[in-house]
Amino acid sequence: FHKPHIPFLAPEKYFALYPKESLNFELDPATDWDDIPAIAQTSQFADYGFPPLGTDDLDRRRELAQAYYACISFMDAQLGIVIDALKTSGQWENTLIVFIGDNGYHLGEHFMWGKVHLFEESAKVPMLMRVPGMTKGTVQTGLVELIDIFPTLTELCDVPPPAHLQGRSIVPMLKDPSAPGKPWAYTVVKRKNLLGHAIRFENYRYTEWGSPEQNELYDLTNDPKERTNLAQNPEKNKLLKQAQALLTEVRANALITK
Repeated sequence: FHKPHIPFLAPEKYFALYPKESLNFELDPATDWDDIPAIAQTSQFADYGFPPLGTDDLDRRRELAQAYYACISFMDAQLGIVIDALKTSGQWENTLIVFIGDNGYHLGEHFMWGKVHLFEESAKVPMLMRVPGMTKGTVQTGLVELIDIFPTLTELCDVPPPAHLQGRSIVPMLKDPSAPGKPWAYTVVKRKNLLGHAIRFENYRYTEWGSPEQNELYDLTNDPKERTNLAQNPEKNKLLKQAQALLTEVRANALITK
């Protein structure tokens, strides 16, 4: 499904589900970007009237958010058609469903619109799995990566996985919602010649843009909105060095070159 995605097009009835006057937002402080490397800044989709980086236009934000939510509900209805067909055909109890997005999306958070960033809004993706007899009504908050989907499906289908896979099956998490996830998850974004890399731990996120000097560190327990960059905080120096070392190791093994 190519939704939600620009251009934000959906039948009018889905827009009516989200009256613009009912949409409110937690505004970011004007100083939000003061402690973030300038190289990390980007602005998306200017041709669609998105406000430029660092500005808030609440009327435009409500208009865009309404359209985004409408597209989600429209897409959800199409998924419902597929599910109804599976049930009608008798295949529902013999079908695995994996529902994911390939990126998150900023709707004005951090004065950002769109993707290609490494804050939680952009790096975290939707991921739902339906396995007959296994996953009904459960929620798992542990860390996983998209590369874990394929080995998960091979295990569920009783197919031996290829030896070179870097992901790991999350079947234990599907069977037991209290089972732990990964200790960290890796994310990379590309903006022309610039790569941004991040390691997401349970309670912290560490990010580098091009070099270790252009970095960010956030305490997600005490600062879930990621508004205070701790990379220059001497009290976090030990954690910073550990995160830098891990990111260097992960980047070295992230791609198979042979």
